[in-house]
Amino acid sequence: MEAKRLIEATCPECRGPLSEVVENGVLEYRCLVLHRYSPIALLDAHSDTEERALWAAVLALEEAAVIAREVAAQVPASSNVLLEQGAEKQRQAKKIRGVLEDLKPFTID
Repeated sequence: MEAKRLIEATCPECRGPLSEVVENGVLEYRCLVLHRYSPIALLDAHSDTEERALWAAVLALEEAAVIAREVAAQVPASSNVLLEQGAEKQRQAKKIRGVLEDLKPFTID
């Protein structure tokens, strides 16, 4: 017999909804496409997903800063505001890099 309960989290791999499933006394987490995780594997996979998402944010913000500088050179009337906005994107990326430096995976001790 299988007991199933939807949890308020998504699959680290496909971002589909996760369910807690107990089958024959064994607990695991499954998504709609049947990615399966033991409790410990789910913690590990989620830690990896956190890091990937933060690095993607850093890259997007740094690219935005580059684009702002490029466009500022082409649109002199707006160059000051674009350069300031680009600098703000760069500062935001730096903050997220700081979060990444302190990011720790789940541990069970």
